[in-house]
Amino acid sequence: MFFTKNTKRKGNVVRGNYTFRSRRKIMRLEVRRLELNPETSATRREIRRKTARVGFKFSVVILFAMGLFSAGKIVVMEAFVDNTRFQLQHFSVITEGELTPSQIIASSGLREGVNLLGISLVQVREKLEMLPQVREAKISRGYPGLLFLEIKQRHPVAWLDVLKSDIETNDAGKSYLLDEEGYVLPAAKMSNAQDRLPVIVVNQSCRMVLGCRIESTQVLNALELLKANATRESGQLSSIKRVELTKSDVLTAHYVSNMRVLFSVIDIDKQLIRLERIMNEAVRQKWQIATVDLLVQQNVPITLQETQSVNDESQITTVIDKRPSASSRSLAKAR
Repeated sequence: MFFTKNTKRKGNVVRGNYTFRSRRKIMRLEVRRLELNPETSATRREIRRKTARVGFKFSVVILFAMGLFSAGKIVVMEAFVDNTRFQLQHFSVITEGELTPSQIIASSGLREGVNLLGISLVQVREKLEMLPQVREAKISRGYPGLLFLEIKQRHPVAWLDVLKSDIETNDAGKSYLLDEEGYVLPAAKMSNAQDRLPVIVVNQSCRMVLGCRIESTQVLNALELLKANATRESGQLSSIKRVELTKSDVLTAHYVSNMRVLFSVIDIDKQLIRLERIMNEAVRQKWQIATVDLLVQQNVPITLQETQSVNDESQITTVIDKRPSASSRSLAKAR
């Protein structure tokens, strides 16, 4: 049986292990670009003209800016920098304390002749507040040529005497002063007011940094006692000349009247009220009190300077020469 030969074969037809591919002709097109703006002498001259115009405008702007800057600088120099109205000529120092106005001016780092507008008030204030004696500083400008310095200083209220240290109390340069908040102040020179200040005596050494608040709780309690007692000195209570911190919760106050009183660190104001009642009764009875123990809530022990002691109700009755028991109980239980 005879078969006709298939002469029409499709491309990429798989027959057995062979693949028949059709051969196609590849047409390549050549593209030629036409320069529509050819560079000529005329175009080059036009480009140079444009560049020259831009350069001229830029130069004019630069010259105008330089002239304006120079004119402005001259105006500023004449109106502000070299004007005597804006030059520092005088200091006005408002303060009260150990620091003198001349010391404050020297610490500020300012001098006469500088321009007021160039002074940084914040930096001057921070520099002055770094002084241990300064609590707060306010700086302001005034015209013509005036600078105001308003300084609030820390005022010492007591000396600090540490028994286990090399500090000598009431010796300027070797001892330290404390203000009412407990900030440590230097003792540059001794004055009559400082010599009359009370002394706080502690047994253990404590960390002290000039211008910083002391960390000892005992010392802060002693300062609280001095402050509370000072508000009551107008009555029968006298001033305190010495406070000993022998225990952590006990304050021993030595008064100018040679009276010694034991205080607790808790409720100091209430204890002073009790002490004031005792002193009022002592004035009426003409007692010379030597010691008072306010650590006891009831039946307060009292020792008189004539070697008489009062520590309970029966002894109070004997001391006040057999007065009514109601009066003795009010004195013994005074709070």
